[in-house]
Amino acid sequence: MTDPLIVRRKLNKMIEYLGQLEEVNQYSMENYLDNFFVKRTAERLIQLIVETATDINGHLIVSSGHKPPADYYTSFIKLSDCQIVNQKFAEEIAPSAGLRNRLVHEYEEIDDQIVYKSIQKTIESYKKYIRKIESYLKNIENSSR
Repeated sequence: MTDPLIVRRKLNKMIEYLGQLEEVNQYSMENYLDNFFVKRTAERLIQLIVETATDINGHLIVSSGHKPPADYYTSFIKLSDCQIVNQKFAEEIAPSAGLRNRLVHEYEEIDDQIVYKSIQKTIESYKKYIRKIESYLKNIENSSR
């Protein structure tokens, strides 16, 4: 069974990380590229945001009676399969897992310009994610009454 308190606690951490990422987003690309600490801060925040979302995804998916997702990308797609979010949104946000993987595992040399350009999209996508998950939580709470 879904535990809304656990999910909301994680959503609150995500909101915190998004607020910090918005501060990084105030830098111009030139200033961003010239500041090692700002670049690493952005990378870490994106990583934390995606990991928090995949923790939430796993909880919701397993609570819905399905098997745990095989990987981060699949966790977003399975949200759609479980009718927690729509398929279009799942397909839109799932690629953020790939950026997280490149940041964490350095599969290739990190392209700072790509990371910089992904900051605004990450903020927008995950604010939308929060709204969708909160809507899902309200629906299950209302149906259990």
